[in-house]
Amino acid sequence: MRKTLLQSILLLVCPLLLPTQIALAGAAAPAVDVAGAKASLLCETSGGAPAFSYHAEEKLPVGGLTRLPALLAVCEGVDQGKLTLTQTITVSEEAAAIKGPSAFLAAYERIEASALMKAAVMICAGDAIHALSEAAYGSAAACLQQMQARLAQLGIEAGYTGLLGAEVRLSAEDLVRLGGALMQSPTFLAYSNLYYEEITHEGGRVTQLANANKLLKSYVGCGGVATGSSQEAGYCGVFSVNRNGVGYVCAVIGAPDSNARFKAAKNALDYGFTAFDVRRAAKAGDVLAEGLPVRGARQNTVALLAAQDIVLLLPHGESYDTELTYEETLRAPLLANVPVGEARFLDSRGAILATLQLVPAQDMPAAGLFDFVALALIDWVHG
Repeated sequence: MRKTLLQSILLLVCPLLLPTQIALAGAAAPAVDVAGAKASLLCETSGGAPAFSYHAEEKLPVGGLTRLPALLAVCEGVDQGKLTLTQTITVSEEAAAIKGPSAFLAAYERIEASALMKAAVMICAGDAIHALSEAAYGSAAACLQQMQARLAQLGIEAGYTGLLGAEVRLSAEDLVRLGGALMQSPTFLAYSNLYYEEITHEGGRVTQLANANKLLKSYVGCGGVATGSSQEAGYCGVFSVNRNGVGYVCAVIGAPDSNARFKAAKNALDYGFTAFDVRRAAKAGDVLAEGLPVRGARQNTVALLAAQDIVLLLPHGESYDTELTYEETLRAPLLANVPVGEARFLDSRGAILATLQLVPAQDMPAAGLFDFVALALIDWVHG
């Protein structure tokens, strides 16, 4: 026999917002003005739930944003101690020859890694990213291998045969995943909100750096991530914003001009903050069921815990239900890391928003003959 427990959390419902649930209700028309962009996606950061999606799966040219995987590999390399930012790097001929946005590095110049990182994060400078990749991983080829492995971990399918992937196409989904991963890197965060800076080269030459992400100055809570453009790609960008503990990552691809790119991003972000509530439905280790009987164990009952965090993105004022499913009586042995049930989180129409596994609060070994004899003696003495 299986036991189902339905716990309803009653909240006010705002019906005017229900038709605009693009991600949750699958509406056909975009709820957000994308300002002529070819694709856009807005996702809440802690749980990854999409609030708005427009052609988000389509692989498209993204200009200089193809450099983000290499930038991620470099930043995480510094995070892991493969390179220190106080280290002096000698720029290779290959790095100095990189075209596109650059820090104007000269072959064989010596420059501190922190200066290169500043250019890499602020303007996706290809020469700086290439030089840092060689220093962190020993070669650009080794960095490429790490980058490809990291893309696989993020669930991104992209045919990178070179470090910067000038011909690679990415989707808005890919860009949101990359932006979210970059915002988890302490090294990236140390430079991501810089706007006007400069780096000093060997010999005193100075390169001015201007971050093209205007939302850093004009949109409250914006902390990154990057912009890119080309004649083929149009104007693209990835933007991360956090306000009062609620965060979103937005990707825009193929806007007709720079202003349209920022308008599309701002429209999507405004929509996320005004139309949705972010609710932590469960935290790993939360007790979701207590006192479940266990047969054949030294102890008679066990509690069930949430195996992971669950964060829900709900239309403002909407309700959700929690449905727990597990065996009415469990049987030993049980292991604390082996699921014995499931929790499902449902919207007001019964659609599944998220699921998590339920695990025992502790290991429950099977009782042996000695345990049964001891229990019988205890019952006899106290009986």
